[in-house]
Amino acid sequence: MVIFLLLVIELISRAVLKNVYNRKFDTSLITDNKYLKTPGLKENASGIVWGKPFHTDQFACRLSPKPYAAKKKKWLFIGDSVAEGVGVDDSSTFAALVARQIDSVNIMNYSLIGYADGDYLDVLKTLLVNKDSSTSKVTIFFCLNDVYGRNKSQELPVMAQPNIYGKINSLLQDDYATYKLIKLFFYQNSDSYFRYDARFYAVDNRFYINSMSYLQQCHEVCKKAGVDMNVVMLPYRSQLAYKDESQRKPQNLVKEFCLNQQIPFSDPIDFCLKAQNPKHLYLFADEIHFSEAGHKMIADYILSH
Repeated sequence: MVIFLLLVIELISRAVLKNVYNRKFDTSLITDNKYLKTPGLKENASGIVWGKPFHTDQFACRLSPKPYAAKKKKWLFIGDSVAEGVGVDDSSTFAALVARQIDSVNIMNYSLIGYADGDYLDVLKTLLVNKDSSTSKVTIFFCLNDVYGRNKSQELPVMAQPNIYGKINSLLQDDYATYKLIKLFFYQNSDSYFRYDARFYAVDNRFYINSMSYLQQCHEVCKKAGVDMNVVMLPYRSQLAYKDESQRKPQNLVKEFCLNQQIPFSDPIDFCLKAQNPKHLYLFADEIHFSEAGHKMIADYILSH
């Protein structure tokens, strides 16, 4: 009876995880070296990403709710998995929600899971070559982990110690859904990811310095092409949960850099804090990725600024 009960619990846990914490990505959607050395989405492709249907258009962007209008200018959205909108439907991303409300331009979402600042530069170098007159604006949606995102894992500080506990923990998480679900439930309010990423934000940190260099180069590419560029820095869940000014150090540093480089910068933290429950702006047990409510909040922020 005990074995049978454990088996039933495990099957239920697997079903629950599939619905609330599905992290599978259909790699057939991606083409290597599409933008110089950076991968990109395939044109007119479809698949399943984090348990949600995922479609692209003829420009290799996540599908917009509005058809492309050749006579209108383009507004490019570029970011990582957060801006791509993993875990929500095509129509629920903040790019899609903004596109529904704006008729004057084509909103083009070139964001992709795994992207970081160096990838944004490659995308812009490719798309804005020969002064692309069809593009009027670029918004880079900067995420805290962009500061080191292009570096190899062995070059970064270790988040979890590689001891026997860590090995057992990884084994259980990979093979035992009940254990993973219980851990996610109890650790869903942990700020460990934020604390790890925030440590890179210091004026003398080489990762931060390199990251800001990439942002500057992105701005120079846009200026050369006659395209306006701005940066929107997306908050982590922990930054909204604690409402502490010290939690904003990453945003404050990037803002100061952008001001010095005359790059328009905006920070949605205060706007997001208007939500009745800011925690609900994020997917289950996720520090970074927005839920449908979170995408709606960011869309409202973009439209109001």
